[in-house]
Amino acid sequence: MIDFSQKICGILVPAFALRGKNDLGIGDTNSMCEAISFCARNNIAVLQILPINETGEDNSPYNAISSIALDPVLLSMIPDMVPGLNDEILSRYINSDLKNSINQGAINYSLVKELKLNILKAAFKKIALNKNITSQIDQFAREEADWLDAYTLFRTIMDRQKSKACWTLWEKHLQFFAGANKWYAETAEHEVLEQERKFWTYVQWVAYKQWLYVRQLAQENNVQLMGDIPFGISRYSADVWAERDLFDLSWSGGAPPETFFQSDLFTAKWGQNWGLPLYNWQKHENDNFAWWRRRVKKISQIFHYFRIDHVLGFYRIYAFPWNPEDNEKFVDLTHEQAKQLTGGRLPQFIPYSDDNKEHALLNKEQGEKFLKVVLQAAGNTGVVAEDLGMIPYYVRPSLAGLGIPGFSIPIFERNEDDRSFKSKNMLPAISLATYGTHDHMPLFAFYEDLVSRWHGSNGHEAWLDVQRLMKFLGGDENSPYKEFSYELYKAFMQTLMETPCWLSILMITDLLATQQRFNLPGTSQSGNWSERLEMPLTDYESMEPFKSRIALVRDLIKQTNRLPKLASLIKSE
Repeated sequence: MIDFSQKICGILVPAFALRGKNDLGIGDTNSMCEAISFCARNNIAVLQILPINETGEDNSPYNAISSIALDPVLLSMIPDMVPGLNDEILSRYINSDLKNSINQGAINYSLVKELKLNILKAAFKKIALNKNITSQIDQFAREEADWLDAYTLFRTIMDRQKSKACWTLWEKHLQFFAGANKWYAETAEHEVLEQERKFWTYVQWVAYKQWLYVRQLAQENNVQLMGDIPFGISRYSADVWAERDLFDLSWSGGAPPETFFQSDLFTAKWGQNWGLPLYNWQKHENDNFAWWRRRVKKISQIFHYFRIDHVLGFYRIYAFPWNPEDNEKFVDLTHEQAKQLTGGRLPQFIPYSDDNKEHALLNKEQGEKFLKVVLQAAGNTGVVAEDLGMIPYYVRPSLAGLGIPGFSIPIFERNEDDRSFKSKNMLPAISLATYGTHDHMPLFAFYEDLVSRWHGSNGHEAWLDVQRLMKFLGGDENSPYKEFSYELYKAFMQTLMETPCWLSILMITDLLATQQRFNLPGTSQSGNWSERLEMPLTDYESMEPFKSRIALVRDLIKQTNRLPKLASLIKSE
């Protein structure tokens, strides 16, 4: 439930990208607390982050190994925040050389994950005889049994598979929850495994305690948190492993080819193959959407809003009849040759393409039915829809009818007749305005690239685009900026704040005018999801040119009446 009458402003920063005073090579819940204070000092009402569920080997928050379990790698290793942890344990695993090493450059996931789990295991041993703490953990286990039982068994087996979540490569009797449960009950190692499962219960108990504290601190500072629910879940997740009948593994979800994201030949030709299994929607409906209701309920405990990534998937999903591991086989094939390898199937929209009005209407009705379930489960938590990409004509009116704001990216919003940018006043009030998400080029890099093309050998179209952009920003079309100057930065910021959109969100890289990029869609580069800010946010506040940029945005928020308001806080039921 969102009050659209009160316009506000927010920032988007991945939790992993933050730098804090006591972090261990990755942003954590304590870094989030520092980010909340940063927001409160600078009139920022909303702190948006990416999904925080536990990731697999690719470290992608959009390919989580659980729809509910939170990622241990984002936990703060501060004794007051981890029951059982003390300075002796920390000194056993951490020295100044290690801390300096892991905080240099990008995130070293393998090292950081191992370090934090070792610390958590040592802390877990310390609380074994503390009945007060163990009774709280036991109560948590009972209350969360509907997802925790399968997750802890899955996670325990993963440890014995060298942290490989790919259950299709496990021994056959472990590839299904029922078989694994039987093995667990009958194995001579039962007591050892039981302790291992209790450890993973402890980790999730600590994780939920830390994130609920983050929420509490946010509310005390009049800052609202926005989380993120990916439309899909990893094929190699505890959810798919334990509840196979809820998923259709014969298809692999993704996105069709488009003009913007063409990172490689496969993506340009076939689109993005994310590898996500499709949903068996009939089974979900037969269960009264219990899996989705549980997922929404848990995220609503922590966040005031959540964004649904790729909301288009609720209406129809672009699907591949092969997994991403086989993409290379299809790069140079014609459609007919591809059919021969797949038994006659090609990538397509499921359940229907929008090739005729009848199919489009069926897709629209399906999406609305499923989203109404999400809204009902969300209660007082606000729901936002990421509706970017190749958008069917009916989606945005459908979302507006449901009261779900979509995205408005001004530099993508064009008038078809002359390619001019739509006026800022034409952007819908019930929407989230931003210059880019974690998938997009930062604003600084966007303009530098535009200028580079303008001054290139074939720069006429880029020159026209520079002129169009200057007109959109209220600048001089015939004397555009030759570089990303402070005045140009001011024009971008002021324009975004002056839109009629309910929420203006700035990527942290756009607020600071830096060039970090957190993900390059359609690729599996090792750099994805590992880029961090160069210093803590407090340091940016005291250092030029960042200090002036932050001050400018803080003042613009006040001038455009986007100040945080207590009445706009969304509280859980």
